[in-house]
Amino acid sequence: MTQATFKKGAKMERWEKKLENPQAALKQIGALIVSESEKAFREQQHGEDKWKPRAPINIFGIISDFAKGGKPPGRRFETRPVLKDTGRLSGSIASKIESSKTVVVGSNLSYAAKMHYGGETESETITSEVQSSLKRWLKSKPESMKEKLGWLLNKKFTGKTLKGEVPARPFVGITKMTIVDIRETVGVEIMEVK
Repeated sequence: MTQATFKKGAKMERWEKKLENPQAALKQIGALIVSESEKAFREQQHGEDKWKPRAPINIFGIISDFAKGGKPPGRRFETRPVLKDTGRLSGSIASKIESSKTVVVGSNLSYAAKMHYGGETESETITSEVQSSLKRWLKSKPESMKEKLGWLLNKKFTGKTLKGEVPARPFVGITKMTIVDIRETVGVEIMEVK
């Protein structure tokens, strides 16, 4: 009679350990999702969700520029790139292992959720200082620009804010490509036995 006995080898023990505590796989999964988000900012879409362009004139941004004592940069008059004003949002995407089986990816910026999901927004207050700065700035601009922004000089807007709607532009999440990449990463991570 012949008897065969199964004995775990070192490779099998390492494989089981990785299944019990998948920290390395979670780190790689987090990095993949962060990478997908960075790609979304470059390609102006997340997965198959193409982002809506900005308004041809970013009124809220222009009000903010004057409220902060500056002048509107050229990007205030461009429809793309979207969600790329200062670069803070795209640079804030990070991953964090939350538990032994969960990785969370997102941004800690207060306005990130509104940019991701969309929603109501409000401009900074149109103060008399904002209106004075706008008026001085418009003096050197073409007549067409004065027609497009001159209405903000109306006294009925002094001390007021404008309300608007930000369209949803998802930039964090799992796309079809992320799923493929995660499957490959998890497979490599679990089966890797050094």
